[in-house]
Amino acid sequence: MTEKQESGAAVRAVDGPAREPAAGSSALSSSVPPNQAPSSPASFVWTSVHTIALTLLCVAAMLETLDITIVNVALPSIQDDLGFSQGDLPWVVNAYTVAFGGFLLLGGRTGDVFGQRRIFVGGIALFLAGSLAAGLSQDAGGLVATRALQGLAGAFSIPMTLAMIASIFPAGPARNKALAVWGTAAGVSSALGVVLGGVLVNGPGWRWIFLLNVPVCALILAGATRYLPVDRTTRSHRFDVVGALVSTGGTALLIYGVLQASEHEWGSGRTIGLLAGAGVLLAYFVVHELFVAAEPLMTFSLFRNRSVSGANAVQALVAVALWAMLFFVTLYAQEVLHYSPLKTGLAYLPLAVTLLVAAPFGPLLVPKIGIRAVVAIGCAIVAGGLLLFTGISPDGGLGMNIILPSVVVSLGFAILFVPINIAAVTGVPAQSTGIAAALLNVSRYVGGSLGFAVIATLAESRTDDAVRAGDAAAVALTEGFKLGFVITAVTMVVGVLAALLLFREDGRGEKVDLAAVQSAAIEGGG
Repeated sequence: MTEKQESGAAVRAVDGPAREPAAGSSALSSSVPPNQAPSSPASFVWTSVHTIALTLLCVAAMLETLDITIVNVALPSIQDDLGFSQGDLPWVVNAYTVAFGGFLLLGGRTGDVFGQRRIFVGGIALFLAGSLAAGLSQDAGGLVATRALQGLAGAFSIPMTLAMIASIFPAGPARNKALAVWGTAAGVSSALGVVLGGVLVNGPGWRWIFLLNVPVCALILAGATRYLPVDRTTRSHRFDVVGALVSTGGTALLIYGVLQASEHEWGSGRTIGLLAGAGVLLAYFVVHELFVAAEPLMTFSLFRNRSVSGANAVQALVAVALWAMLFFVTLYAQEVLHYSPLKTGLAYLPLAVTLLVAAPFGPLLVPKIGIRAVVAIGCAIVAGGLLLFTGISPDGGLGMNIILPSVVVSLGFAILFVPINIAAVTGVPAQSTGIAAALLNVSRYVGGSLGFAVIATLAESRTDDAVRAGDAAAVALTEGFKLGFVITAVTMVVGVLAALLLFREDGRGEKVDLAAVQSAAIEGGG
């Protein structure tokens, strides 16, 4: 079949009316190759099959975000049941995010070799197994291991959700609509995860925040084989397995070394050894990517682009702020104010609503004042909200201590999210936009994990000092959380400086179409 005939077949297969698939095939034609969208937007007809396919991909993407935020409300209950120390408790979150971030670039490449649907299905199946094992865990080590397994699964399945949207929907209104639905679902699930976590912990128990994934994943798997396009591998790539393992191992050692410093001191041989080992692994990762890997995971030349550098730097700082805030607020509400998990989760509803309502502000502001100013303003608003959190007290109220600061912080986050995504691919060659988008996720998960680990360790040290000074437990915990909020606010001030120094006036005076930018990122290799 010629290239023209093949392209026409792809368009006819996807754009045609929904019909019962033949045995062993999907409702969407197998003629749609990976990483290639239908080429004729004018002839595209959106059918119920496309709606179901998009729903499957959106739900899969939501699982990844939910599984980070939903855990925060359950941390105190998990700590009591499985005997986590305060210093090891963040690993319930970090184990997932480090594995996800470390293997994200490798996971994104596997679709080119084995096919997008095949990798997606395999990742969801592994996520199902990891969720079941996490829900049945009987000790701290077992839960941490299964959380890492979940993160690994997410690294292979989540990149495929965006890649398959590009394969199913043609560039133009249809793809823009699909991307808007995908982005909204992923964004709102970040805040709703905390609410759902409160409901589950207060009801059937914390184990169900993992066990609930099992039937959801089963439904995704059943639908994927029927409604997602069958793979046609068109090219192959070599796997940079060494790069993925070395970067993940180095990051894990680095975070663990920071976490355990509160128990073994920063100057101890154990801490120095762990940090030195992490440094060696990460240094080799750089050398391996630059001089050894045939097809490296990391394209370091992208960082010569100031927009890309700025987006990744600010994204890491924003991730630190978001995760630290959710962690400290959740523990403050439950361990100091003695809120139930349900009340704690419901306290996050104003944050979720603010994120949803304020999300359009960023794209509207970019054409007027540019990405640099919008990102700087967003970071400044987040910093102000975090400083409001420093007013917490052991007998504080819900409104002034939690709701007001969280609404301010969420307003800043809502303004930031879209411009950062735009900046991440601004000025990047078309063939590199997919890698640029993947790098942004790496900065989010790896940078966020590391920064959060540092802040959590420092906050715990302040709490320990207060306890040794004779303060009551509630007072000591509050002092630790206050320090955490102060450091996190400083982090966002650094974000303001990074935006002002690294970004250019990109986007000013232009009508920015975020969906088009995201589409370009997908077409670059997703």
